[in-house]
Amino acid sequence: MNKILLINPPFNIAKAVYDTSLSVGLLSMASYLKSKGVPMEILDGARQPNFLERLKTEVPKSGAAAFSVMTMQVGQALEISKIIRELNPECKIIWGGPHPTFFPEQTIKSGLIDIVAVGEGEETILEIASGKKISEVAGAVYKERGRIFSNKARALHDPAQMPLFDWELVPREILERLTLIPSLTSRGCPHRCSFCINAILKNSWRPRTAQQVLEDLRIIKSKPYFAGKPLRFWDENFFVDMARARAIIDGMIKNDLVIPWETTVRANYIREGMIDDDFMAKLKKSGCYLLSFGAESGCPRLLKKMKKDINPEDVIISAKAALRHGIIPQYSFMIGLPGEARSEMMETLNLIDKLIKLSPKIQILGPQAFRPYPGSELYDECVASGWKEPQSLEEWAELSRNEINYLSVENFPWVKKEDKDFVESTEAFVRFGAHGIKSALGSSVKAQKLLKLGFILICQLRWKLKFFAWPVEYKLAKKFVSQ
Repeated sequence: MNKILLINPPFNIAKAVYDTSLSVGLLSMASYLKSKGVPMEILDGARQPNFLERLKTEVPKSGAAAFSVMTMQVGQALEISKIIRELNPECKIIWGGPHPTFFPEQTIKSGLIDIVAVGEGEETILEIASGKKISEVAGAVYKERGRIFSNKARALHDPAQMPLFDWELVPREILERLTLIPSLTSRGCPHRCSFCINAILKNSWRPRTAQQVLEDLRIIKSKPYFAGKPLRFWDENFFVDMARARAIIDGMIKNDLVIPWETTVRANYIREGMIDDDFMAKLKKSGCYLLSFGAESGCPRLLKKMKKDINPEDVIISAKAALRHGIIPQYSFMIGLPGEARSEMMETLNLIDKLIKLSPKIQILGPQAFRPYPGSELYDECVASGWKEPQSLEEWAELSRNEINYLSVENFPWVKKEDKDFVESTEAFVRFGAHGIKSALGSSVKAQKLLKLGFILICQLRWKLKFFAWPVEYKLAKKFVSQ
């Protein structure tokens, strides 16, 4: 069996944050393939300085190269696929990950790609590596004699049947720079948020057992390169099964597995019978220092449209509960949804204002501009407003060139012309204006200190007055700073 290269291509814009993280998807894939005896190697273009040199060394010795591709990686993934094709024409090029999963037929039309692995790819890649006839591999999309064939869908994996992460498969330079240890205790989510990839792809919630999670923590605590580093349970929703969550937390406390950790949770889970004050105290005792909530909007109509099944009051209640126990509440928001009025965007900013006034410890992510995933009701609204999705990988690469996020607001026909500057600049005004000056100066955005301070002072004034028109300073700042 020939070696498989597991490739995370560089993103279209280099960001320092990638250097201190790792690709959980590739680690899961590598751990699974190793457990089945398949030789493979992780090559991470976003995190390995010598990525291209390693690639050119390994490609001639490899039978396949399996990519994990997000939209912001399409351009670089195409360039790497060209290199592989030139170095080893016999090497099968397989694309998987979010972008090919949403656009499988568009992806397979590229002459550089032999197979698309749709959805969760571990078993699909194993069967391809094992030489199974491609027409019999569930989840595969491929070309044959100029025709495109899409096989039956691959059933979702059971994480309890998957091996724990094998940390020794990660390049050592990545492990040593890691600042937040990832642990994945479940996949998918049972909720129906209309913007979310899990709801669109019907990725139901599937857990590892509490015993498996505790064993993963035991292994992590035994690794010297993880000493002193915090951990994130990188689940979409860690607390779906409260009996399992309680068993994990109790096991951490009982078995000396306490470690600083963070995870995601829904705001409406903070209530009697779920995450009440007694359990919140246990979370703190086990090492929990941060809970991340998807608040999304301060507008009840928009929350209902998103099928979020929470309300702004749930957000305030969750913040107060976390703060009572010395746990940092972190909230993510979005604006610029189809049909969202400026007054509704201001409701989101007003909720953010209420949160920050509760405590300077509260963290706010966004509001980021809404970016649609195909297959959702919201995406259909975007198309109805005039959005025309790119028709090839090359068009996607061009559209996202030099963009930090997936697509630029100026390309959103569903956002009114008079609202585009507001939607694009609001995240910066929250980051630098809503928080204190000291906190804003500590932002990861790199710029000369005096320029940064000047921008912060303007943002502070804008936030105080709630005046966000004509964001000239934001447009200037974009030319002089880097993330």
